[in-house]
Amino acid sequence: MVNTKLHRFLGYGFLSLGLIAAASLSIQKPLNSQSCEVYMGQAVTGASVNVDRCSIRQVSDRSIDFTYYLGQMSIQAQAHCRENSWTTFHDGVTHRPQSTATQNMLNFVCDGYAGGGGMTNSALVFNPPSNVRTAPNGPILCTIRTQRRINLYGSDGAWFYTDACGSMGMIHNSQIRF
Repeated sequence: MVNTKLHRFLGYGFLSLGLIAAASLSIQKPLNSQSCEVYMGQAVTGASVNVDRCSIRQVSDRSIDFTYYLGQMSIQAQAHCRENSWTTFHDGVTHRPQSTATQNMLNFVCDGYAGGGGMTNSALVFNPPSNVRTAPNGPILCTIRTQRRINLYGSDGAWFYTDACGSMGMIHNSQIRF
């Protein structure tokens, strides 16, 4: 009888410890606002495409080395901006954009490069509210409700790439002043 009670007590104790350990493992670390990863969208495979903006390094007037993530996989690559392509170092294969996300990736690396890890400029959102969208005239990612400075990472026509929402989005040039 004592043995049975002891086993139940120990069993519940270990079960409780197991649940606490499992819960602590499932707690996600909050995203660092200084993170180098910038979300570009989804690849044709459905995997997220992120660029490590801190990895961007110009190696010649025609090529820029950078690291990107396809889902959880880290890939080192070299952008060939004039050819609108990139080569992955691990297999030597040259790729061309197959999705908006991979085109955004190339635009971000090539147009946004200014020797500072992809950041070219900042601008003032001067007359809020101003919408940041997932693509030009696309769905709204977030709304900037106060006058403030935002980072810019290159442009596509009249639209500028920004991480003002915590992930890569686009804001129209009519909403910002340099």
